[in-house]
Amino acid sequence: MTSSEQLSKKDSLEKKRIQRLTEAFTIWAKEDPDSFRQVAPDLLRQGVNRATGHDPKASRRLEYWLLDEWKSERFEGLLEFRSSTKLDFSLCESFNINRFKGTNKSWLEILSDKFAAGSDEHSGDFRRWDRHVRDQFIIIGMIAQEEDGVTQGDLARNLGIKFEDEASRLYAANVVRAAKIAITRMAISAGLDGVFSKATGHGLHRQHSFKSNQLRELTLRWINCHPARVLVPQNFE
Repeated sequence: MTSSEQLSKKDSLEKKRIQRLTEAFTIWAKEDPDSFRQVAPDLLRQGVNRATGHDPKASRRLEYWLLDEWKSERFEGLLEFRSSTKLDFSLCESFNINRFKGTNKSWLEILSDKFAAGSDEHSGDFRRWDRHVRDQFIIIGMIAQEEDGVTQGDLARNLGIKFEDEASRLYAANVVRAAKIAITRMAISAGLDGVFSKATGHGLHRQHSFKSNQLRELTLRWINCHPARVLVPQNFE
């Protein structure tokens, strides 16, 4: 079989897979509407985040639709999906922590120790990380992607937290706060004067950001070269 024939066969299988998944969701919604109604909104949020590169405007547009606009508007045409969202990982080949010096090197070493992609502590795979470790990685990864910061609501949604009442919003705030405290302690042990700027705003709109753009870019480069980067919704420019 030639390479072109192999590609054609692969494309055909991918189309068939998408068709089968579409059918599966339709059957699920028909056979068990209660469970579908509970789970589908979060699946849609995850899909939109991936497809739009974690675009805050797209996220807000979707939330308005899920809240009330679905009654009068169809989902088709609501958002502009990007057909190609790929990160260039070629720079990771030259990313060597030993080439850095001072606090930058200490920071990267502490990150690497804390978020070990494969170790006895985490059963050999980042997918086995404890929840608090996974939360910390996602939070620092998301904040590192945005120079202007990320809202508490966006952070919590991508941690899988639902906002059903005031108690759930308080829980989300506590999770984000605990993760930031742990990350800040790591930074201080590396000789840095903290990591994050003072958060601004309130509730789900509270904004979290890095205090240093240089440190943010360094951290983002490390995140993008880590196997667990798949856990972090990617923001493609």
